[in-house]
Amino acid sequence: MADAADSKSAVGNYMWVQVPPSALTFTKMRRKHIIFINIAILAVILALVITVIVLIISGLRNRSAQKEPRVITITIDAPENIPLEEKELIVYESLLKAGYSPAGACGIMGNISVESPDFDTRAVNESNGAFGLFQWNDVGDRQQHLRDFCDEHNMNVNSMEGQLAYAVYELSGADPIACRLDDLLKETDDPYTAAAEFTAGFERCISRSGPASDVYHGGLYPEFYGEHYQALSKRINKAMNYHLRFTQSDGQDKDSQINITIE
Repeated sequence: MADAADSKSAVGNYMWVQVPPSALTFTKMRRKHIIFINIAILAVILALVITVIVLIISGLRNRSAQKEPRVITITIDAPENIPLEEKELIVYESLLKAGYSPAGACGIMGNISVESPDFDTRAVNESNGAFGLFQWNDVGDRQQHLRDFCDEHNMNVNSMEGQLAYAVYELSGADPIACRLDDLLKETDDPYTAAAEFTAGFERCISRSGPASDVYHGGLYPEFYGEHYQALSKRINKAMNYHLRFTQSDGQDKDSQINITIE
């Protein structure tokens, strides 16, 4: 016969062991802990699944919204050796006919005037090999892409027609950074904003240091916010002067004809 004080008791062929209360508490806590861990793992998995779905949907939307780069053919009927003022007018009218607003065109021109002060399509930076109106360089093979584009479309890479056509091609979708500018340059009435955003997104001439006036504070490229850009304030001032000049005068160069067709 079992002792009454014994923690073990037998009934028939079965034996029970009396578990101390502390052990029961530990077991319950362990089960709760396991349940909590499982819930946390499921939550993480669910969050990852949702993130993947959002990224997929976002990618599909971006693809559907991505514009087909525009290839325009610009024909300029003008003498080869013309004054700077006439070159500026030709570029301005070409950009307007390409679909950009007066302010957008002037923002672009403010940058050209710093990159190639004489609007010289053959200008070459001897230190880094940058070339043309916009001083395309080899970063990201942009200069080579310019040459390939002109070869493919039977354009002279040294011509104003070829270089402006390629700039429009990059802005309208061919360049993943510059293409953010396209809608802004078509719609804006602010040459200041157009020039600053074009500097950041198209020229990308980041400088290690400079005056406070050359710091980018735009909204189109938040990844570049606070960076110094070479002669940013000068580009902006040039753009604003162009805008004042062209919007206050209806003068047209009647001796030159500009025909633009968009294929």
